[in-house]
Amino acid sequence: MRRVPTLRQAPLWLVTFVLFAMVGPALAQSASKAPAEGGAIDWRKANDDVSQFKRGHADVLKWEIANDSIRNTVPVVVPDLWIKTPDAAVRHSWLARPELSRSLSRLGYDNQERIATGRWLEVDPMARRTVDDFDTIMDVAADARKAWFTAVAANLGLKQQRDMQEASAAAAELASRMARVGNWSRMEQAQWQAKLVKMKFQTLKAEMEAKQSQTSLLKSVNLWGTASHVGLPDSWPDMPGEALVEANFQKGLAAIRKAVPWLYEGRKVTATAQLAFEIYNASYAAAQYAQEEVKLQQLINDEVVLRYNGMLLSVWDLLAQTSEQLQANVTAINARRDLLIAETDLQLVLQGGSPNNFVSLGGAGGDGSATAK
Repeated sequence: MRRVPTLRQAPLWLVTFVLFAMVGPALAQSASKAPAEGGAIDWRKANDDVSQFKRGHADVLKWEIANDSIRNTVPVVVPDLWIKTPDAAVRHSWLARPELSRSLSRLGYDNQERIATGRWLEVDPMARRTVDDFDTIMDVAADARKAWFTAVAANLGLKQQRDMQEASAAAAELASRMARVGNWSRMEQAQWQAKLVKMKFQTLKAEMEAKQSQTSLLKSVNLWGTASHVGLPDSWPDMPGEALVEANFQKGLAAIRKAVPWLYEGRKVTATAQLAFEIYNASYAAAQYAQEEVKLQQLINDEVVLRYNGMLLSVWDLLAQTSEQLQANVTAINARRDLLIAETDLQLVLQGGSPNNFVSLGGAGGDGSATAK
């Protein structure tokens, strides 16, 4: 059963509704008349219009469905494949590589489960001495998990971006009509139109990032060219309560030292592991900061909504706060992605692996990342 978000959780629906209500037939009719006295919008009337929806958000949703023709619609894409968890991505990747089947069998079911579910520190590093292609098994698992994290984050960010564009489009239309009846200057209208153009660019960029992340995920499960769209969850799992502590890190480091030659490889693993641990800790702190900002923005948002309902603030104030909250949500999504990727890299290093590069905060790896070699 789909859960309907409340106004506290999704004030953007309220913003969009108010803006569209104000640019609807009533405002269109006023465009042929002289500006209201003082050239101001009747905020009391706007609030009264919203108050007609006695059941709150459920009625707003019904209004949106009834007026779907004036909203930016996104075509529904039926997934060719659902990958709802990172461990499912790992298993798909292993299945797509039949040459690993014998090594996976030798690794054993329990260790396969530990690796697929991201509990790599529970796998004895000595397994690399008895299992052929152990490094390949781990690399495939790491690539699949990181591709999944990146794809989910891109999809979540895109949804936020599309919502913001919808509200910006309504705001730009309202600004245009206000200018048409003489309440606003052409410069003020142009400012909101410019914001909409910028928002469209950001949405286009987010769409391409989501598409590229889908492609990377399909390639990691060896289905690029066979499938074109992957179904993904629309939320993250809860933030882990505690970071990996120093004692557990040192325990994992000591275990891998016993499994690799010391003269060169052991020193290299030690140096790489120290760097991975520092990046992991920084990513964990960044994710916590981002989550705290989301909570603070929610508190601010609640206060703005109260003041808006009391006609102490305008819909423009509500829109500005919605934008701040959206950006905080996007930052938190990316910070969670970075943490999960950094955790994967750290565990890979503690199994003797070496990522091509480490995540850069806010960048999910790639150019500008710390080198692992």
